[in-house]
Amino acid sequence: MVELGELEARHADFDTRNARIVAVALEDPATVARTQDKFPHLKLAADKDGKLIDVAQVRHARAAPDGGDAAAPTTVLIDRAGVVRWIFRPERYLTRLSPDELLAAVDQHLAPATASAR
Repeated sequence: MVELGELEARHADFDTRNARIVAVALEDPATVARTQDKFPHLKLAADKDGKLIDVAQVRHARAAPDGGDAAAPTTVLIDRAGVVRWIFRPERYLTRLSPDELLAAVDQHLAPATASAR
C-alpha cells in the first residue's frame, strides 16, 4: 500500500510521460475494487487465481505471511505495441522501485509519446 500511495502521489509525473501504472494483486475483485478507490490515478487488477503471475513466472510458493503464495514484486515496462521494453525483478522480496527510479526507467526505455508502465 505504501508503494501504491507513492505512485499515486506522483501520478502527474507519469501522466506527462503518457505512462500508465497498472498493479496486479493476488486478491479477489471486490478487495481490489476497494483498494482502487484509494488510488484513482492507478489501474488495479485482480489475479485471485494467479494466472497472470504464472504466465509472468513470478509466483513465490508459500512466501506470503499467511503461508500462501505471493507474487514477486516485478515491474514491467510495455510499449503501446505490447512489446516488453524492460523488466525489474529484485532479488529481495521487499525491494521496490521508488517513483523516481521508475520514472527514470520510463525515460530510458520508452519513447515519451508511447509509454505504458506496469
